[in-house]
Amino acid sequence: MARKTHPRKNEAHRLVAAEVLHRHATNTGEPITLPVPIEMIVELTYELSVDWDDIPEPPDHNILGALAPTARTIVMNTRHLPMFDRWIGPERFTLAHELAHWIYDAESPDQGTLDLGDGEEVFCRRDDTSTLDDTTKIREQNANALAAHILLPDDLVLAHDLDEVLADFRGTAHAWGVSQQTLRIKLERLDVLDDADLDRLDLGLD
Repeated sequence: MARKTHPRKNEAHRLVAAEVLHRHATNTGEPITLPVPIEMIVELTYELSVDWDDIPEPPDHNILGALAPTARTIVMNTRHLPMFDRWIGPERFTLAHELAHWIYDAESPDQGTLDLGDGEEVFCRRDDTSTLDDTTKIREQNANALAAHILLPDDLVLAHDLDEVLADFRGTAHAWGVSQQTLRIKLERLDVLDDADLDRLDLGLD
């Protein structure tokens, strides 16, 4: 039987992300700054390989990447290279998402074993989770939440002046290596935006 999972609270995601970043900072001797060096964290600190390959997709679904646990490899889908090249955010978020699966769904990440039931199982980052079974959906939600905390740690975001962030929202998201949507969700969850700020973002004003 695959190990059961459960929805994790925001504070739990925050603490796990802090542990991930602390581990990398200790490993490299370098402080964590924005943009968070997600590829280095994946490859250097967690010793997972990153590969590119064609991942088949079901009709009307996009699969951006996958985790091959026994191979200790995150596979990025070459079908979406044009999007990864054009837009800031999706590639880095997919790496963080698959790392989150490794952390949350592993029996022992240090040993590289996963308790997922019989046979090899691959976790995928999908653009739509509505058709997934409940357990897989929870795993996807947990992975998304942890990925967001890894890429945008609360303390590093709050250390910046909000007015300056909003004055060049697109530029800030680009500089921090995330999408504008990811940055907006982070600010909303930090509860630092008032109605005027939200209206400004809705209008797409920099």
